[in-house]
Amino acid sequence: MLLEIYINNFVLIDEMRLEFGPGLNVLTGETGAGKSIIIDALSLIMGDRMKTDFVRDTSRKAIAEAVFDIEDEARSFLLNNELIENEDDSIIISREILPSGRSSARINGRNVPLGVLKTLSVLLLDMHLQHDNQNILRPEKYLDYVDSLQDMTAELTEVKRLYEDWQEQQRRLDELKHNVKNSRQKLEIIDYQIKEIEKAHLQSGEEEELVKLREKINNAARLMDGAVKILRLLYDGEEGSPANDLVAEALDTARSLEEYDVFAAMVAPLEQFYYSLQDMAASLSSYRDSLDFEPGLQDQVEERLFEINRVKNKYGSNVDEILALLANLKSEREELDVSEGRQARLAKELEQSRSRYLDAAQKVTVLRKQAAGHLEKVMQHELSQLNMPQVQFAVAVNPASRPGPRGMDEVEFTFSPNPGQPLLPVAQIASGGEISRFILALKAALAEFYQIDTLIFDEIDVGLGGSALNTTARKLSEIAQHHQVIAITHSPRVASYADHHFLIEKHINNNHTYTVVTRLDDDKRAAELARMLDGDNYTPLTLQHAQEMLNEARNE
Repeated sequence: MLLEIYINNFVLIDEMRLEFGPGLNVLTGETGAGKSIIIDALSLIMGDRMKTDFVRDTSRKAIAEAVFDIEDEARSFLLNNELIENEDDSIIISREILPSGRSSARINGRNVPLGVLKTLSVLLLDMHLQHDNQNILRPEKYLDYVDSLQDMTAELTEVKRLYEDWQEQQRRLDELKHNVKNSRQKLEIIDYQIKEIEKAHLQSGEEEELVKLREKINNAARLMDGAVKILRLLYDGEEGSPANDLVAEALDTARSLEEYDVFAAMVAPLEQFYYSLQDMAASLSSYRDSLDFEPGLQDQVEERLFEINRVKNKYGSNVDEILALLANLKSEREELDVSEGRQARLAKELEQSRSRYLDAAQKVTVLRKQAAGHLEKVMQHELSQLNMPQVQFAVAVNPASRPGPRGMDEVEFTFSPNPGQPLLPVAQIASGGEISRFILALKAALAEFYQIDTLIFDEIDVGLGGSALNTTARKLSEIAQHHQVIAITHSPRVASYADHHFLIEKHINNNHTYTVVTRLDDDKRAAELARMLDGDNYTPLTLQHAQEMLNEARNE
């Protein structure tokens, strides 16, 4: 409940402190006296953007401050955000505007962003301003109204969670599909490269061996001549005895004189030399035989080296590098194949997420239809009490054009003011007076479910007269039995039901205009109602009529 508002250096208000009470609080006064200024100050306190012309005296700051007692959701919000202590049962919200235009917001002296005030405001009070009709009657608001009639916080939280999960999975799948589409083109290239490299049957070290073989083939004649010559020298001799025979003869001689130390020392080296010549001759003989190449071998070697060089020109500087590339290509192909399988798994999971969301959303739809039926009955009752018994009102819960975080529904309010007229959207068919009463009926219908203590109406009675005005006044009084109601009005009928009546007056002193607020006692209330009825020059008869209105309101 709003306990107090303090305003300093704000538009026409020099300084004002206004204490509100439970029940119906009414603010009256001449047009332009400053009633709307109090509403502007409250809007500012609740997080609205400030205007530079709010500052009265530009040499000092402007202040708008409100005191609320708190409970239930507001208390939980404040505790969760560490803005109050457990023992606190009230808060002070303040806005300060510097002459420079900069502003600050505080809760219990602690600086807070405007977003906190906006969130808190919907938990503390409900404001209906003069030009709010179209805002209230926006179809996107209807869903809020219906949802407020049913305790479905857990269901709505679950629907939102499942929707976000579904959308996140959809995003991941779309991203993977895009990647897979691009990957398929890449996969074709990779497969071609793998096949081409594998077709070459490359082996590490093969190229080096082939190069040696080619050199050997190219020099086969010269190598053959050298091998044959050395073998002749070792075994056949040229212009003398062969080396092998000479060494064998020397070895026999040394052995025959072995009893002498000098010859005995020669035996082992000569033996070693002899056997080395034998090994050398055997190796050379084998090498000579290897130089006898098959016909066409040289062409085969050249063709193989050409193939290796062709692959090298495309994929790497050497065979080992190409073989490493081949391994990498195979690994990349495996990853791309996995993406195809992952896409299938994600598609399955996506469908499961969608199914879970649809199930949860359907539960919310059932609850909404129950709430819609209840709202129809309550609204019909409220409209009847507001002297609109012929009005037909319907709430339809229809499938939305697309699923969303709040489910699969959209809500439509339709209205028929007279028998025989079709049900059409409220904003399209209702007159100004009908809209005012419709909004009041809606506020009354929702009030019992609201956790909000304070309802503010700025000239909700505009355009009403006669019985419609009387029923509107009674309805405001009825709502005020369960909620704090603050009403700005020009209607003496509405004012007559006030539990607390405040007069807003504009005074001029030394070319200085300022607004003054006065709490009226019973005598002064009758005078104010008389003024509202007949102007400043009201008659005793008008005053008597005003007193009768007060008495009548008290006795109802």
